[in-house]
Parts: sequence; C-alpha cells; structure tokens
Amino acid sequence: MMRVRFPADLPEEIQVWKARAHEITLEIVAAPDLEAKYALIELYKNHWRAPVLIQWLSDLSHEKCWYTETKFGGDYQEVEHFRPKKGTKCIDGTDLAGHPGYYWLAFDLENYRLCKRRPNAKKGTFFPILNEPLRCGCEVDDWHDELPLFLDPMDEEDYLLLSFDDNGKPVPQEGAEDQDRERVLFTIDKYYLDERILNIRRAQVWASCREIFNSYQNAMKEAKLGNGGVAKRAEAKRDLRLLRQMISRQAEFSSVAKAALIKTGDPMAARIAAS
Repeated sequence: MMRVRFPADLPEEIQVWKARAHEITLEIVAAPDLEAKYALIELYKNHWRAPVLIQWLSDLSHEKCWYTETKFGGDYQEVEHFRPKKGTKCIDGTDLAGHPGYYWLAFDLENYRLCKRRPNAKKGTFFPILNEPLRCGCEVDDWHDELPLFLDPMDEEDYLLLSFDDNGKPVPQEGAEDQDRERVLFTIDKYYLDERILNIRRAQVWASCREIFNSYQNAMKEAKLGNGGVAKRAEAKRDLRLLRQMISRQAEFSSVAKAALIKTGDPMAARIAAS
C-alpha cells in the first residue's frame, strides 16, 4: 500500500469534473427514494470512469495500484469507492441492516481509490468501522468521524501500519497494537494483498534489495581499508543509486524495498530507506 495525496490546487480539468460531480450529487440527494437514487448512480456511472479522471488518479501514484503497488500496464484501472455507494457489509459479510450505502459519496472525489480489478472485486461493499454508533446514514452526517477498519491509502498514517517479511508476505508493522493489527489483517484479506504471485514478486524485490545493500556495505568496507578505494567507492555509489531507485515512489513494491532495508537493523539501511 502506498500513501497518496491530492494536491491543494487541482488541475482545471479535475475542477470541471468536480463541478459536474456536484451537480449529479445534488440530483441524487433530491431523488425521492433509494431506488431512484441507485438508478441515478447507474445512469451517471461513466462520470467516475472518465478518462481524464482515471489518468489523473493514475499519475498521482506513478501508474501504480494504490493497494498492491503494482503497475497497471495493460490492466484496467478501477475507481474503487472506499465507502460503498450501494449497501454496506459488516465484518462477517452480512449486510448492515438499514444502511443504504454511501450514495451521496458516489461522485465524491475524496471517496475514490485507484486499484486493480481483483482487489476491488473482493473488497466489494465491505465497510466495517470501529465506532459503529457514529456511522453516517445520510448526506447530513459527517463521515470524517468514522474510524474505518480498512487501512486507507489517503490517510497520512495508515500505510505505516503495513509491512512485509522476507517471503514477501504482507504483515502488521512490528510493535503494532491489537486494534491496528486487526485493521492490517482485515485489509490484507479483503484487498487480496496476500495473493501468491504478489508474494513471489515481493520476495524477489526483498532479496534484490538485501543483495544490493550487502554489496554496498562490502564496497564501502573495502574502500575504507584502502583496497582499491576509488573503484570501491564508485561501486558503493552505484549500489546506492540502485537502492534509491528501488525505494522511489515510481518503483513497484517500493514499500517492500524500504521494509527490506529497515529490517536489517542497520542504521545506514534505515537512513537510506528514509532518504
């Protein structure tokens, strides 16, 4: 999972998109009943699929899925409604009785997360929260008061709770409290983050990162001993550049590379990961 932020100043084409989205939302809210509201969501669904919106969201993450950190490539980018637009499922998969879904957020930019099809399909309409009495039931309620069980790529801290092991498996961050562990494990399950191929690819990134860091350490050690100092320092700088490429936001599985460095326990590795 990667941290994604919307810029303070939106490009003109996204402002235009938002203006139309606001008009649609007003129409949905004014609809006489839930059936009519859902019908309007279906009628206007191509608005959240607008190429200009998809491209902008994709650019924010350097063409990566916000959850899996894999590049989209030829995959279709899906706009996931973080808070489901029609109906809501509890943690056990049962429908939340009496909750209509967050229909008024169906065209709200802040409710959108960009991901691949499989994570989006598995997550579906699940949206349990930790403070159920404060769950929003209509457009006048403030959804900011909710505490989702899901980790959110748009939250400034949630992505820090998710880590990885040397087998590429997603795990809670070391030292995470029980509630945070529950959130991490639920997110891993419902967004399909523990998928076999993802784990294999993450393990490869982990191993490569560790190998390059070991090469960097050895080159620096040899340079300090005076064994081909200039050449060895050049080797070390090359390795450092490779590591920085692996942890850059543009790279697939950059959070895995950072975890591989941090979990060496080496102070220099931690500094590289934070650079």
